[in-house]
Order: sequence, then structure tokens, then C-alpha cells
Amino acid sequence: MLRAAINHVQFAASGKAARSRHRGTHILIVILGGILAAIGLELFLIPNQIVVGGMTGISALLSHMTEMRIGLLLFLFNLPFIVIAYRHIRLEFTIMTLLGIVVLSLSSIFLHPVPALLDNSLSAAVCGGVCLGLGIGMVVRYGGTLDTLEMNERYLARHRGLLSPENVIMMMNCSILTAAGFIFGWQQAMYSIIAYILAFEMLHVSIRGIHGLLPYRTLCIMSSCGEDIERAIQLRFRKIDDPVELKVSSVSPAQGTGAKPMWEPTTRPPQFLMYTVHFLDVMRLKGIIKNIDPAASIAVGAGRVSQAGNVMKKVDNKQ
Repeated sequence: MLRAAINHVQFAASGKAARSRHRGTHILIVILGGILAAIGLELFLIPNQIVVGGMTGISALLSHMTEMRIGLLLFLFNLPFIVIAYRHIRLEFTIMTLLGIVVLSLSSIFLHPVPALLDNSLSAAVCGGVCLGLGIGMVVRYGGTLDTLEMNERYLARHRGLLSPENVIMMMNCSILTAAGFIFGWQQAMYSIIAYILAFEMLHVSIRGIHGLLPYRTLCIMSSCGEDIERAIQLRFRKIDDPVELKVSSVSPAQGTGAKPMWEPTTRPPQFLMYTVHFLDVMRLKGIIKNIDPAASIAVGAGRVSQAGNVMKKVDNKQ
């Protein structure tokens, strides 16, 4: 009995130590993400009059108009949104977000006197967008955010019945980039669009990993016409010229588990199908599926997925 109690205490202590190391790693990565985002802003984007969307873009425009430090504006603008949304998000998320914004603000203030690393606007837009996107993505991946505008737009749209959150965010970002065109000139606005697109893509690379850049998409389909869909896709994809590797995984519903089925006995049980195709073939594949089963559920993910444990077969596109 005593040995069991000692083992239980040791196990609890080791679990607590592991959680502490895990939390410490998250904090370190959030700090590094804030510093990297500040490098993108102060050493590439702001000196070349290039702005991006969100709260960062608003702060950059007001910093130019008022000659205030962008680091101070970032902190002042983001802090009220964190307070407003405090009741609707996790405490850990709030702490990580506050930490990331503080690091971003202090790093921006510290780097402000440092001269720009690049004078060419296009090169600065590319490097700055990559650094900013990777920095924001690192913070988002490990439990926080560096831009609270999107978080609160989603809350307002959900509770007030306004436009969809995506449309609200897109309209605000377009307004920010349009204002940048009037203030800095339309050539700089074009560079701002380049930086914004790169930052957006790098954010997703930080979250999903490098496989998010691959030109493949994985479609997960739930349909009661799985066999018909599979035959139609094999027939259609044999006729295309370019060889596209199409991997199919079919999983039949588990039987003998005693669980209540999710479909009526008189209907065909649904099948789960998984296809990995080139992104140019996604819309074509969706059209084939919807023509056979309009009620099919389709989810699209970036890159390839692990196929371990599934029954696989390869479809040749050229006979």
C-alpha cells in the first residue's frame, strides 16, 4: 500500500513537471513569434511604407499620421479588445495573447531606431510578409494571437447577426489597403497586397507545417453512394491527359460494436472516402461527387494525409 502511494505521488509529480515543460515551451515560442513579427514590421515593412491588414495595418497607418511608435499603438489598440473578449475566450488564450502582444510591442519599440535592412520595396514586402506571417502563425499555433481584430469581429458577427465573419474581415482589410493607397501611393498599396498575401500564407504554413505549401488537397467524403462515386471518378480521371495520382481509402462502418447505427436500416449505410488530388482537380472532383449524391458531405484539407492502416488502391490515369 505504501509503495503504491509513493508511485502515485511520483507519477503525479512527473506529470506536473511535464506540463510545466510543455507550458514553458509554448511561452518561449510565443515570445519568439512576437520578436519575429516585430522584425518583419520594423526592419522591412514600416520603413518602406508597406502595411498589411488587421490591427497591425491600422496601427501602421496611424503611426505614419501621428508619428507615434507603432509598438505603442499596437498595445493600446489590442488591449481593449482583449478586455472586451475576456469573458468569451479561455484564460490561457488571453494570457498567451497578452504575452505575444507585449513582446511584439516592446520589440517594435526596441527595433525602431534600427535602419531598414532593405530599400527595395518589393524585396521588403516579400521578406516582411514572410517574417510577419511566420511570427503570427507561431503565436496562433501555440495558443494566442497577435491581432485581436479577427477574434472580435467573429464575436460581433455571431451575436449581432451582421455579415459573415469572413466578409467583415475582408471588407476591413480592403479598407485598410485602400487607405494605404491614398496615403502612401498606389504603388506602395500593390506592395502592401503582396506582403498581406505572403503573411497570410506564411501564417498557415506555421500552423499546418510545410506540407501546406504542397499542391495537393485531401478530400474527405461521407456518402451513401460511395461505390458509385468511386466508379465515376475512376472512369473520369482515366480520360485526362496529365497523370494525377489519386489515392482512395474506403472505410466501411464498424459492425458488431453494439452501437446504434446513424442511418435507417432501409437505406444504404454511408461510406467514408478519402481522395488525395492536385488542387486544380478539386472543383472537378466535387462536381462528380455532387452529381451522384447532392447530399454528400465534403471536407477539403491541405496537403497529403497519413494513409496508414487504410485499405489503399491506386488509380492509374492512363491506360
